[in-house]
Amino acid sequence: MELMVRSSFSDPGSFFGLMSMCAAHRAVLASQRSGNWDSVLTDDPDYCMMRAKSIQEMSAKVRDPSRRLSNEAFDTIINLLTGSLIIGEFSEVHTHLTGLKSMVDLRGGITDESIRSSSMLSAIITTDIKAASGLMTKPVFPLTWDAQPIPSEIQQRIRPLASSPLNRLGTGFSANTFLSPSLLKIISVLRDMVFFSITYQTNPTAIKPGDQDFFRILNCEAEHQLLSYIYAEGSPNPEPNLHPTEAVTRVASICYLNHFLIVSPSSSGLGRALTKHLKTALGSCKLSLLVGLPNQNFGLYVWALFVGAQGALGQPERQWFVERLARVAMVCGWQSWEQISKLMAEFFFVAALDSLNWRSIWDEAMTGFVISESEEVEFSSLLGTGVLSLT
Repeated sequence: MELMVRSSFSDPGSFFGLMSMCAAHRAVLASQRSGNWDSVLTDDPDYCMMRAKSIQEMSAKVRDPSRRLSNEAFDTIINLLTGSLIIGEFSEVHTHLTGLKSMVDLRGGITDESIRSSSMLSAIITTDIKAASGLMTKPVFPLTWDAQPIPSEIQQRIRPLASSPLNRLGTGFSANTFLSPSLLKIISVLRDMVFFSITYQTNPTAIKPGDQDFFRILNCEAEHQLLSYIYAEGSPNPEPNLHPTEAVTRVASICYLNHFLIVSPSSSGLGRALTKHLKTALGSCKLSLLVGLPNQNFGLYVWALFVGAQGALGQPERQWFVERLARVAMVCGWQSWEQISKLMAEFFFVAALDSLNWRSIWDEAMTGFVISESEEVEFSSLLGTGVLSLT
């Protein structure tokens, strides 16, 4: 990023691309204050002007054989792509990503030394992953390095003592028989990432130089794997028979990465897209499917609802997650926050860090919830089948 900023001082395309990113952030903040999501973003004059100038400069580079594959051309298109992600123009994200793929191929591919030895590789991979998360598609580029296990020395510093209740963290995933070994393997990595986050916030003296860079790369690997593991080798199409519980867990984990382990504002284009993807996955997982199954299935579903509700803070979709949470609580007979927090501790929930926000979501779900006549019939049917209760 530092080198891309330096490039903006000498190259007009890089400069206007960087300014379009800044204007996109400004437009998102303006929409957050006004609550007017769509029109403020698409009509923001500063973003529209900087974007137009950046596209103009990029077009000039493409027409010039000596500049079309220059580092400055890559900086410009990556900035354009990032600005589109921030603002939420995903048709443009797809267009810019297609252009970036062509440029990388013409340069010799993502593993070519001219790319690997430059500052561009990290920017290309990261931007591709974030675009794939926003579009909920397979990343265009493969990772160019082999995944590294977490060194035992780091594990010893970040993992809780054997007697700590934090050891329950993530056990609800591993106990769920509907989750594939591939997903559970990624979730085990996420578990250590959560432990690192806990250590960083509660015991920062245990963190050593280099730890953050290691986990930044690990974050990138995990998100790439979550996006791509459902695609067979060489296939552009995802696994057609993904269990709804697995689909919910996969999307919720991607949302968790972007909302909890790194900062992706809920009002950004990426944040809003992730909210909609999670809402779709949860909506496709019918409550009737979960009836009669072990607690972990309803617990996992509720965890995803909490992730969605917190990630949708300030968004119109937040109410959907809150109301859904109230429905599940009614079906399961859950009445107290203590019941819920105990169950959530088996997933990615840390009471000392998350209770304030998640308790407010729970309280919101428990107050003023009114069901329709058709929903009452549905709930009566579900309750009559002997749905689990949590004590």
